[in-house]
Amino acid sequence: MKKTVSINIGGIIFHIEEDGYDKLKNYLDSVNKYFSTFEDSGEIISDIESRIAEIFLDKLSDGRQTVTLEDVEGLIATMGTTQDFEAAIETEPVTTEAPKSEESQQSSSTTAEEPQSSEQPKKLVRDMKRRILGGVAAGIAHYFSIDPLWIRLLLLLMFINVFFGGLSAAIFLAYIILWIVLPQSESLEEDKKVKKLFRNSDQRVLGGVASGIAAYFGTDISVIRLLFVLSIFLGGAGIILYIILWIITPEAKTITEKMQMQGEPVTLSNIEENVKKGLNVREGEESAFVKVLLFPFRLIALVISGLAKALGPILGFLVQAIRILFGLILVLLGFSVMISLIISALAALGIGAWDAYVQWGDFPVDLFRRSISNWALFSTFLVAFIPALSIALVGLVVILKRRVANAYVGWSLFGIWFIALLISMFSIPRFVRDFAVEDDIRIDKQFALTEATPTLRLNDEGFDTFDAVDLRIRGHEDSTYQVIINIESRGGNREEARENARQVIYEVEQKGDDIYFDSRIQFEDEAEYRFQNVDITFYVPYGKTFRMDQDLDEIIVNTLHINGYRAYQMGSNDWVFDQDGLQCVTCAPRRSKSYGSYSSDDDRAALDRDSKTKRKYEDSESISFPMEDFNEVVIASYFDVDIRKGDDYSISVKGKDRFLDEVYVNQVGDKLEVKYREDNWRWWRDRNEEKVALIITMPELEYLEMSGDCDGEIVGFNNDEITIKVTGESELFLDLYPRELELELTGAAEVEVRGAAHEATVELLGASNYKGFGFIAKRISLDAVGASKAEVYGEDEIEIDAAGVSKVRYRGTSNVRISKAGVTSVSRD
Repeated sequence: MKKTVSINIGGIIFHIEEDGYDKLKNYLDSVNKYFSTFEDSGEIISDIESRIAEIFLDKLSDGRQTVTLEDVEGLIATMGTTQDFEAAIETEPVTTEAPKSEESQQSSSTTAEEPQSSEQPKKLVRDMKRRILGGVAAGIAHYFSIDPLWIRLLLLLMFINVFFGGLSAAIFLAYIILWIVLPQSESLEEDKKVKKLFRNSDQRVLGGVASGIAAYFGTDISVIRLLFVLSIFLGGAGIILYIILWIITPEAKTITEKMQMQGEPVTLSNIEENVKKGLNVREGEESAFVKVLLFPFRLIALVISGLAKALGPILGFLVQAIRILFGLILVLLGFSVMISLIISALAALGIGAWDAYVQWGDFPVDLFRRSISNWALFSTFLVAFIPALSIALVGLVVILKRRVANAYVGWSLFGIWFIALLISMFSIPRFVRDFAVEDDIRIDKQFALTEATPTLRLNDEGFDTFDAVDLRIRGHEDSTYQVIINIESRGGNREEARENARQVIYEVEQKGDDIYFDSRIQFEDEAEYRFQNVDITFYVPYGKTFRMDQDLDEIIVNTLHINGYRAYQMGSNDWVFDQDGLQCVTCAPRRSKSYGSYSSDDDRAALDRDSKTKRKYEDSESISFPMEDFNEVVIASYFDVDIRKGDDYSISVKGKDRFLDEVYVNQVGDKLEVKYREDNWRWWRDRNEEKVALIITMPELEYLEMSGDCDGEIVGFNNDEITIKVTGESELFLDLYPRELELELTGAAEVEVRGAAHEATVELLGASNYKGFGFIAKRISLDAVGASKAEVYGEDEIEIDAAGVSKVRYRGTSNVRISKAGVTSVSRD
């Protein structure tokens, strides 16, 4: 067993076999003796020792702990010896050293490169030794034998859309995929012949950027400086680039760095050559004119250098803080998406009690489970879940600055994701094709008149069935009640669509004097969900007085509001149809329907609504708030909302004490905010409780945002522009007369609109429902995406853009532009 010796080379402790140590000691002594007469000999020796340490570290990368004699001999062959050019600086002029240096370099490099002749071709891997994030840029740079700085700069510029717009997501996704797919390597040897970009302080005017670029590309430094000067007059982009390069590019301070800047291997002969070049005296001196010309630039250089030294630590801290913050954002984004996907998947599959945490609205989840295979659901879940997991892992890597999963995990996740993507590509289109065609079946019924006054009632079927029922009440000249039931459905063809419609169970029946309508549709045992819904038209003979139960407002549409009445008037009045439409026998007359109108009838109706609200909450507590001078309202949580036009401002809430204590009302500038307190979500658990009434009076309403599970009416506003956004399960009735109306519905929101406008824009997303046959707009634009439903009325122009499985019906002008995608249905009513 050979004796080993510990030695410190370049600040690193190595264990060297004794015979190798003796040879290395003699070699270092000769090097020290040779360069002892050179200026800055200490720096030269330090660079040589650093290079020796790098070579030894590369040789020990295979797991060995001890440097052998063969390793020392290989080092000497790579670096060269002093005997080849000893005392050459005294005997030969500098200009004649080049051939000898080249010969020595060729000899040494040939010796060093002989073992590489049998090396395998390069492989694209992630370079973990020179990585900043995942080693992708460093690996690409090593593969193409270029400086990693250029790859990183190129990726950064492409990410911020310097060259082309819209590349950010593609570059980010490509980097993540390469991070997952490419294997990593801890033992990539740095190619010493590869030029590295440094700032050349020896030939600098400002920061040495131009001279460094000139050395890198081997061009005249004057050309580079001229290009930077010209860029000042071409938008100043060159100035920004110069400053960025000044900040991110290191300065070539040592001889080794200056040799790497020129792309020269670090050998003794090349070190000698660079030292002798440094000893040359510059030819000529700067003229006075040149000194005056360069003075402002050098002054700027001094200022920037001073700022760089002063702000360096602060900028370093900011960079680290931004890195950690960016990582936290990625982690939170990834984990929040994963948690949402897991809860939604468990709820969709009916596993556990997760339905309580997911709002499906009236969507028939149980029926949907029977309609799509578990493979399709599971594969779709994985296609979305694995990218979210990857984003979270990337965030952890950014924070910890080290990998958190090995290549096997990355490849496994990518393989699972790819297989899930293939399954989804085959299963989802087949499922979507089953919704391609829409058709319906019609059922007619008649009921005999009785002498007593009938009441139209709701036969409540509970909450376990599908709410997809629309009831319209009309008058006719016949002497019997007539019911027309249209059951609509979708399928792969018309026959399948009609067969799916036959799977629906819905009843309208007469019991004594009263007529009962099922509140929801039900399905046969083997039915599949294909967007089934029921449209009912109930005809009452002209002159026949009837009543409507208040609960009927759950299904009634386009009956009350188009005739000037509201849902809260249903249960306490008698009604009759004549040739002019629906008439209320016991309440205020209907109002005009022209654009911009707001008559005294509206005031009476508002008072009627106010008295109705007071009667409903007469035994409840009330709290008033003194806010005023607001024209924007944001409402969230669980409220029964009444917002109406008035000369003064007033805000009040009515309801049970335990709920009123949780109501939060705040005003920020022109915006009024009303919600339950952020730290208490009891309203979500107690949604079957009576809602808190929110009553607001204000002169003008310019913006309304409503989310959660709110119901309400917005009445009487006629200012120029009104914007309304409704999300969640909120249901809203609007009676408005603005010049321009912008309406945005998201989720399972439902809005019925009455009134008029010069121009209207409606956007629907998800399973939202817009009922607008009672809203007359001269020009209206509708954009429906997902499984939305819409009824549109336009006098002069209608523009419809529908995608997904949306259903749109329109009335009015024949000047209609329609754009459809997916299996949408757009038709004239």
